[in-house]
Amino acid sequence: MTSMTIFRPAAFLPVIAALGLVVAPLAASAEGHHGSDGHRPPPGGAPYGGPGSMMPPIPPGITLTTAQKAKLKTIFEKAHQDERALRLEGRAIEGKIHDALSVAGDLDRATLADLSKQEDEVKAKVSALHLDTMEQLHDLLTPAQRQQARETMDKIKALHEQMKALMGPPPEGDPDDMP
Repeated sequence: MTSMTIFRPAAFLPVIAALGLVVAPLAASAEGHHGSDGHRPPPGGAPYGGPGSMMPPIPPGITLTTAQKAKLKTIFEKAHQDERALRLEGRAIEGKIHDALSVAGDLDRATLADLSKQEDEVKAKVSALHLDTMEQLHDLLTPAQRQQARETMDKIKALHEQMKALMGPPPEGDPDDMP
């Protein structure tokens, strides 16, 4: 006999409230980064974030001048173009690797090693591009804005740690086994 679990919304209210505290400033920050022409930076912020990155390129509460917003837009557009070109190059190499692994006969291990090296070089270029973009964002901000950004990021990090402590580790096992 299986027991039914009663869903208690009240148990999740603190978690929902904490998430609201994190998401609201991030959404407000994203709205604050629109230029006068309505364009936004690439989704997820700067291209340095990679998969799963949710932090904005400029933390919430930092007010940019019109000139800084224009420069930010230029930085993002250039980084986006450069990263797109590198992704295309990486996909082409992945295709060549796939083709080399799909041969009917013996593998050409020297070709595979060369393609792997090329793939690593593209990944290194992407990492260098991300670092360069971050350096440009750093240089875009005034010392006071950098200090404010640091304080905001420290607060966000502390809030994330508090949320992790409250929610605990993710449950293990099959979801059907949960109480």
